[in-house]
Amino acid sequence: MIPQEVNVERNGSRVRFEIEGVSTDWMDESDRFKERIDESNLNKAFLSRHILKEIEIRNILDEGTGFLEGEEYKKAIECFDEVLFYDDEYGEALIGKSRALFCQKHFVKSLRYYLRAVVVSSDFEDEKYNKTLLEKSKEEIDAFPKLKKNIYAADEYFSEGEYQKALKNYKKALLIPSIGKEKILFKLYNKIATTHLKLNEFEDALMYFNASAKALNNDYAYYGKGLCEYEFQLDVAAESLKRAVKLEKGQLLEKGLILNELECYHDALETFDFLLENHFTVDKMYITALNGKMYAMRKLEMDLSEMEKVMDELAE
Repeated sequence: MIPQEVNVERNGSRVRFEIEGVSTDWMDESDRFKERIDESNLNKAFLSRHILKEIEIRNILDEGTGFLEGEEYKKAIECFDEVLFYDDEYGEALIGKSRALFCQKHFVKSLRYYLRAVVVSSDFEDEKYNKTLLEKSKEEIDAFPKLKKNIYAADEYFSEGEYQKALKNYKKALLIPSIGKEKILFKLYNKIATTHLKLNEFEDALMYFNASAKALNNDYAYYGKGLCEYEFQLDVAAESLKRAVKLEKGQLLEKGLILNELECYHDALETFDFLLENHFTVDKMYITALNGKMYAMRKLEMDLSEMEKVMDELAE
């Protein structure tokens, strides 16, 4: 059921939704967006804010689709990425990014996003497109230079949890001379460091995260540095984590929790606030972030009455 706070306007088989003066574009009556704003899927403690965010994200998705149709693939991908930051299982954004990558001739990446989309819903299955992707991906892999082949193989091993094999191939890639390698060196260092993290090899991970940050300042390297430095109880851990801003949601959550541990409560609170502005689904991440926010507020001697009401409402 669509909440009564939402104004629904119909024009034949087309419909659009509005709340507080913010509206979607027209869409088909059967559009899956209706499921997203069904009352059962919304955060009852922040109902209007959740709906507003859903409309904002839907409009970004539509903008991305427009860029895709206009053959502006880079802009389309930027829009789809913004949607996927909000919800990494947003099927329309996954299939949209797959199509954009396909048009850029990045067939291997395109296939990965297509497969993620069909896991979300069989509605996105397209036998002809899938067959073409498989053929084009094989051709692309066969044409990969030696450096890229090793990275691709390592990525596959990593996704399967074969971290030692992944590490071996990443380090092989590191030794291969290649034109343009410097441009991707920071990414390769991050991949190696992350694999060491998976193996709980924090000293090696820290070394490669440092190398990545030196090759190119990037948020993920500072996030990884912060994790390792925290593990070694180094004073610089907080500063590294503070420099890491553009992160995935799970990483933001971990960052906030560690900043609380390091008594950087203002920074932790800022991190949790940003996360909660972009995540309304009441799941483990949401509850953990709320608790982390309340912990920081308590340490800062802030008024918790409103937050306690939220927790009570969610518990009902």
